[in-house]
Amino acid sequence: MDIGALLKERRERRKETLEEVAFRADTDPGNLSRIERNRQDLSVNRLIKLCEALEISLSEFFAELEKRAGGNRLSDPAAAFDKETRRLLKTLNTVPPTRRRLILEVTETIVKSGRLA
Repeated sequence: MDIGALLKERRERRKETLEEVAFRADTDPGNLSRIERNRQDLSVNRLIKLCEALEISLSEFFAELEKRAGGNRLSDPAAAFDKETRRLLKTLNTVPPTRRRLILEVTETIVKSGRLA
């Protein structure tokens, strides 16, 4: 799956610059460029913002990925996650970014201590 290439193709088809799309997606052009080249991790929230900026729904985006992947079932993005992960993502979406970093640090500490399998 080449998410970055699909985002770039969509942007170029719309004849838009990195700056224009990045502004609407609340990011910077350098970050968007790294995402398009698959050199930058992409959060679900960032993907949602980029899809909105490019005027494509997540379902359309994943349908295109599915098509390019030779029919692998991706049209329901939530189906890629188990119930607990979907619940966690939904909850994390309501947490301010500064608190998300704290949650990540706590989770990493738990993993390092061997408490999670």
